[in-house]
Amino acid sequence: MKYRHNYVNVIGCGFAGCECALSLAGMGVKVHVFDDRDTRKPNWGNSPVDFAGKKAFAKSLLRHELAILGSSLMKIEAEARENGEILDSQKLLERAREKVKAHPNIQFFEMSINELNFEEVNVIATGPKTNNALFSYLVDIFGTRRCFDCFPLYPLIKNIDESVFIKKGDFLFLPFDYDQYIALINKIVTKLNEEILFQQKKPLQNTIEYYVLKEKDMLKKEAMLPIYLEDCQKPYAVLKLEKIGQYFQIDGFGSSLSVEGQLEILHSIKGLQNCILVQKGEAKEDCYINAPYMINEFCQSIRFDNLFFAGNIAGVYGKTESIASGLYTANNVFSFLNEKAFVKLPSNTCLGHMMQKIIKSNNFNCSKFEPIFADYDIIETNKGKTAHEKEAFLEARSKMMLERYKEELKNGKHV
Repeated sequence: MKYRHNYVNVIGCGFAGCECALSLAGMGVKVHVFDDRDTRKPNWGNSPVDFAGKKAFAKSLLRHELAILGSSLMKIEAEARENGEILDSQKLLERAREKVKAHPNIQFFEMSINELNFEEVNVIATGPKTNNALFSYLVDIFGTRRCFDCFPLYPLIKNIDESVFIKKGDFLFLPFDYDQYIALINKIVTKLNEEILFQQKKPLQNTIEYYVLKEKDMLKKEAMLPIYLEDCQKPYAVLKLEKIGQYFQIDGFGSSLSVEGQLEILHSIKGLQNCILVQKGEAKEDCYINAPYMINEFCQSIRFDNLFFAGNIAGVYGKTESIASGLYTANNVFSFLNEKAFVKLPSNTCLGHMMQKIIKSNNFNCSKFEPIFADYDIIETNKGKTAHEKEAFLEARSKMMLERYKEELKNGKHV
């Protein structure tokens, strides 16, 4: 054998790491789990607004699919419900980590990993709070365009004057001429001087203040890229808003400014003079790989075939999405260990659609990177059906497709 297959290293013990380790251990694989979560502050930040509608349904469908595939963490939740207990995210993770530490096929090491042994099979599931030494090691191997440690969260607003925007589907576009664009730049520079440079700090990458400090037209080249809108005329710059639920997201406007600073900038824009900030823009210093250029559709490194990624660091966001990624990666690692051909996920399941979206999204420009939520675009193809009919139809189809996927995993052909 090319690599030592007597055990698998799973680095990280969050949702993806726990699911991956428990799934592999349940298939008889010896697993070494390395995690430093107990030696640092847990990452329980504020989660984005949870919108109703298609994304909420997609998450429900994804949970249904995980149950079909025998997810270890979904079993923990189900057992708790049977006992009249509802587990929040933190309690679920604590319960899962207890299972990891107690499993006879798993050895748990409370320690940081700063580099990889490429004679062994490794799964990196460290999440966005990957320790600096390991992430620097990944950057040294793969480069800064494939590994980066900051992405923006865009602001959500309501109470806007839609009449001044050009509407196209779920998007609103606001054209800027040169003078309007410069006025906006000056407003951002003012707040940048007051809140960041005054404190002798540097603006975080991929924020509006970072763009304007770098060069005058950087914001135009990134968040406000000009496009043809009406009458075949191309404005100097364009602000784009996306309708999400009952709110609007301002694309590209990540920021580390205060709520007051962000509101002052937004209120200077035509049509947003009276807008209300539902969720402020942020710039999170988290670690990710640029999945389309780092891994294949089986979460396997393109460069090193014994290296796999799972969870947040691979570009998914959310508890359920991370569990799904960990389970899928475990199945692929098991196929790799047994020298069997990988089995493709059905693309018309929520899990398959999500994984395809990760590897096919064009995230090469780090400033535009956003983690993938569970989404299910093909729900819209079921027109004419009630919500209940759509749900029943898609759940039945997922069950049929995933049962076939499980059978192919079980009877997979040797490479």
